[in-house]
Amino acid sequence: MLFNSLDYIIFLALAVVGFWLLANRQHGRIIFIFFASCLFYMAWHPTYIVLILASTVIDYVAGRRIYRAQDHRSKKAWLLVSLCTNLGLLGIFKYFNFFAQATSDVLHLFFGIEVKPFHLDVLLPVGISFYTFQTLSYTIDIYRGKLKPTDNFFTFGFFVTYFPQLVAGPIVRASQLLPQISKKIILKDKQVSDGLFLIITGLVKKVAIADFLSVNIVDRVFDNPDLYTSAEVVVGLYAFTMQIYCDFSGYTDVARGSAKLMGLELPENFARPYQSANPAEFWRRWHITLSSWLRDYLYFPLGGSRVGPIRAYWNLWLTMFLIGIWHGASWTFVFYALLQAGAMVAHRFFYRRAGRTRDTVDTWYVHVFKVFWALQFVVFSRILFRATSLQNAADVTGRLFTGGFSMAQVSTSVWLVLIGSFIAHYLPKEWFNMIRVWFMDLPAPAQGLALASAGFFLSLVATSEVVPYIYFQF
Repeated sequence: MLFNSLDYIIFLALAVVGFWLLANRQHGRIIFIFFASCLFYMAWHPTYIVLILASTVIDYVAGRRIYRAQDHRSKKAWLLVSLCTNLGLLGIFKYFNFFAQATSDVLHLFFGIEVKPFHLDVLLPVGISFYTFQTLSYTIDIYRGKLKPTDNFFTFGFFVTYFPQLVAGPIVRASQLLPQISKKIILKDKQVSDGLFLIITGLVKKVAIADFLSVNIVDRVFDNPDLYTSAEVVVGLYAFTMQIYCDFSGYTDVARGSAKLMGLELPENFARPYQSANPAEFWRRWHITLSSWLRDYLYFPLGGSRVGPIRAYWNLWLTMFLIGIWHGASWTFVFYALLQAGAMVAHRFFYRRAGRTRDTVDTWYVHVFKVFWALQFVVFSRILFRATSLQNAADVTGRLFTGGFSMAQVSTSVWLVLIGSFIAHYLPKEWFNMIRVWFMDLPAPAQGLALASAGFFLSLVATSEVVPYIYFQF
């Protein structure tokens, strides 16, 4: 069930109405949303609800056992049950076929041994990378003594399956959402208006920008790079850079807006990432909930930067490599992960060699220079992110140097959308917030008219092809 569909709008309306009808019955509204979320997930593939329910049951039990354990050994044993179950399911469904193929490729390349890999004929469960990390935050925080387990299974089930952020984030930690679920729900002033504004903003990003760029240039360039000039391929790469941002951040906007309609707050996942001046800043602004999750649950426990320099660089490299490989199980994502991890280590090395600190401030023109080159790294490294294979990545890269400079196949509408979206991205955030506040201050009829007008606009610009959200595949 895609956010950019009438089905979701109807589903959301029914869920919100049911939620508020049960507002004064805490247990009732929790059970209602839990089953509604299960139905939402089953709309994709009914059978795979078993996986998420299994993960929910195991982590619910593990959390309680960890909390009640009388000795450290028992606590650790139950934590391992949670880790092995969740990471095991993730490994089997997402990475097994790739590792089997990769082993075969390595044996053939280095030893000349031909081995036919065994492949599992299974679909990748949508959202498994997201809800796996989400449930693990629960058991790990209980193990660390930072969280008490919930005594209500349906409350925990609500947390795991909550439909707005179930399949593509943001990755919400138990400490962020569970307290909101358990307390009395009060709809704050103008929260509905804010939620509706975020939903329409997210749909505009997805339909009017991401899908438009995907259909009108990005997919064409990557499907047949030889048909395009070098200049047109470059435009296609910039278009993909904006497409993936508007696609993913648009999803997050709709998710956060949907939650606000039920009086709940989900964390922000993006902070204008293309304004970053270096790789480290970029990953603090892009997919914030994933970066911060791996920072807190992997990088810091490994020692972070508080250990020796070699170990510190290894910790950073490993964390960044896992962020990269989290996105997909293929050779393209392996090399994408290596590139991102290498960039982070190189930045840390030269940053420290230059004697810079967090208090160091660049002049405005130096900052602009850094932002420009940081963007170029993002744009061209994403060849590996978007390419369907290493050969496809090589074809697109090769075309950058052999295709000429004509831009005859880039339409005026593509130029308008691409340039307009980049301009909007670099405008001060305060300008967007002013529009947001202005909308929230409008009387209800005016808000309705504005939303109807936006909906009509989206119906006019929507592509005839349904374009799934990019991060559904992760």
